[in-house]
Amino acid sequence: MPRQLPASIGQRLMWFLGHYRAESASVNCPAAFRIHGRLDDDRIAAAVTRLERRHDALRTTLERDRRELVQVVHEEPTARIEWTSLPAGAEDELTEQYAAELRAPIAVREWPVRWHVWRLGPEDTVLAANMHHLVSDAWSCGVLIDDVLALLGADGPAADLPPIGWQYPDYAAWQHGDAENGALAAHQDYWKSKLDGMRMPALPGTAAATGEPALALGTIPADQADALRTFAKTHRTTLFSIMLSLYYRLLHQETGQADLTVASLFANRMRPEVQKTVGFFANMLALRTTLDPDRPFTDLLRATQRTVMDAVVHQSVPYQMVPVPSLRDSGGRVDDVVFQMLPDRRPESWNPTDVGAGLRIDTFRPSQGLSRFGLNLTVIPRATGFDVRLSYTRDRFTDAWAEDFVRRYVALVPTILGV
Repeated sequence: MPRQLPASIGQRLMWFLGHYRAESASVNCPAAFRIHGRLDDDRIAAAVTRLERRHDALRTTLERDRRELVQVVHEEPTARIEWTSLPAGAEDELTEQYAAELRAPIAVREWPVRWHVWRLGPEDTVLAANMHHLVSDAWSCGVLIDDVLALLGADGPAADLPPIGWQYPDYAAWQHGDAENGALAAHQDYWKSKLDGMRMPALPGTAAATGEPALALGTIPADQADALRTFAKTHRTTLFSIMLSLYYRLLHQETGQADLTVASLFANRMRPEVQKTVGFFANMLALRTTLDPDRPFTDLLRATQRTVMDAVVHQSVPYQMVPVPSLRDSGGRVDDVVFQMLPDRRPESWNPTDVGAGLRIDTFRPSQGLSRFGLNLTVIPRATGFDVRLSYTRDRFTDAWAEDFVRRYVALVPTILGV
C-alpha cells in the first residue's frame, strides 16, 4: 500500500504559489545522458527500475487531502519508458523532440517522472529523466547522473551504489519537526532583519513575469575565465561572489540604486544525510547588498561575500516564509531578478566518461536556458570559458536591451582584472 506523508515546506510553497503552477512545464527538472556503445533495452529498463526503487522521490506523487498537501510514496516502481527510434545522425529531429518533451507538463498527481529513450542507431542512445520540480532539483540531477554512470557501468544494474542517508520523506519529517520546535525561528529572524526595507531593482517593465520567453547569450573567453579563477584564489573568495558582484554593479549602472536585492537558488543540503538524496530541497533566497560606486570593486566583493556566506548559514528558510512588509510593497516579485551560477567543474569532467562495458556516457544538454523567472542571469563555466545566459520575457524587456545587458556584463570582467 502507498504511504501517505506530509509534504515538505518547499513542496507546499511551490504547490500553492500561482507562479509555480503544478501543471506548468516551467517546473520540469530534466537530466539527460548521451550514451555511446551497444546498450540493450533490458539493461536500460533494469537501470531505470533500480533508480525508481532506490529513490523514494521518484515514486512519489502529490495530492490534496482536504486542505493539506501530502506525498504519496508508492511501493513499487513503474519504469514507464517511451522509446523512439531515429535515423543515425538525426540531431535536429532529436533536439526538436527533446525540446517538446521538456515543454510537456508532468502530471505529478499520476507519476513524478517521465523516462524517454531515443535510439540513433545501434551505438548511440539518449536517455532522459524528466522530473517534476516538486520531487527534484539541480543537485538531485547530479545525484541521478552519478547513479546512472554506476548502473550502466561494468557491473551493470547490480552495481553497488553509495547508501542514502535519508529518503526525502525522512527529510520532510525532520523539517516539520524543526518548524514545530522553533529551530527555524532564528533563520526567519535573520531574514526579517536583513530584508527589512528592501526594494527590487527598478528595471524597465518590472511586472509579473508573463509573455514569450527569450534568451540573450554572451561568452567570457577562456583566458579571462582562468584569470577570474586566479582572482578568486587571490582574494579568498568564490567565483559565485565575483560574478554576482558584477551583476550588482551592472544593475546599479542600469537603475542608479545602491541598495540591491537579487534572488538566487541555494541547494539547502547542510545535513550530511541528504547529500545522496533525490528530492526538492533548493530554496530561493533574496541576496541584499549595498554598494558604493565610488569605492573599489574589492569593497563590493567583500560585501557580496558576506551576503553570500550569511545566506549559506540561513538557507533553510526561503524568502516566501519571511513576513517582511517591504517584500509585498517592493514593486514586483523577489524572483523577478535572479542570478545563478553552475559549479566550476573539474577539467576532466568536461569529457565523456568511460564507464566500462564498452560504454561512454556524457550529459546531453542541447541549447536550452529559458527560465520561469522574469530576468535570470546564469553563468556556466565551461572548459573553453564561461557562458553567460540571460533569460527574459519579451513583454518586459526588448531583445536589444537584453543583448546590450549581456554585452555590458561581459565587458565588466576585464575592468576588474586590469586587462
